[in-house]
Amino acid sequence: MLSLLEEMPVLIFIGAIIFNWLSTFLGASLVYVTNKENKHLVSIALGSSAGIMIAASFFSLILPAMDLLEGLSKWYLLIIPAGFFCGVLFLTLCDKLLPHEHMMSHEREGVKAKLSQNQLLMLAMTLHNIPEGLAVGVAFACAQHDIVPALILSIGIGIQNFPEGTAISLPMHQYGKSKFVAMMYGQFSGIIEIPSAILGYIFATTINNILPFALSFAAGAMLFVCVEDMIPEASCKNQIDIGAISCMCGFLVMMVLDIMLS
Repeated sequence: MLSLLEEMPVLIFIGAIIFNWLSTFLGASLVYVTNKENKHLVSIALGSSAGIMIAASFFSLILPAMDLLEGLSKWYLLIIPAGFFCGVLFLTLCDKLLPHEHMMSHEREGVKAKLSQNQLLMLAMTLHNIPEGLAVGVAFACAQHDIVPALILSIGIGIQNFPEGTAISLPMHQYGKSKFVAMMYGQFSGIIEIPSAILGYIFATTINNILPFALSFAAGAMLFVCVEDMIPEASCKNQIDIGAISCMCGFLVMMVLDIMLS
């Protein structure tokens, strides 16, 4: 029984990353029942995803990092902004180096590469999902102290993966892919979260006393994606109100999850 209890966080972690991928797959499958030119739905999907990620960064990553440092000198708390800054810096470098295209504005960033529009869009969503996977892995590495924040974070990311899968598959279909291929592109974007989560988990569990830094790093990476990409894309022309309201709703959902489950 003791051995089973010790393995529970790992088993729940495996179930969580599978749940997050499955949520992306179900969201991507909406391409079969929606209009391929439904830009309002894409805006809602991006806005709600951004709201959930912003709330998750604070409630499920930064606050647990502060709890781990409770009772120590205030100088130790500087680990949190240091980790946050490194997470932002890491995603900034990825954004500048990885070729990708924004799905609503079609603005291309990163180094120049001879890639199709679909491939550039796919790389953009991969960039989105790396910090989400890292965040889940690091949160579950911290589960030996308290598993609740990790569960809340995983549920929140799973919820936002559903509209995110839709936000990928619809533009893919609009660019000429069949519904099946567009759906597969959408679910594939969620697969990157699995190795990212495993990497984050291994990193945070093998290095002693790295958890506060790792949690803050993941928070900075997630917030960068929201502020640099998802919120501006959700607020494209004539859709500012829809994107903003969706973002607030996503934040509210994550806040309620934290209040009810913690």
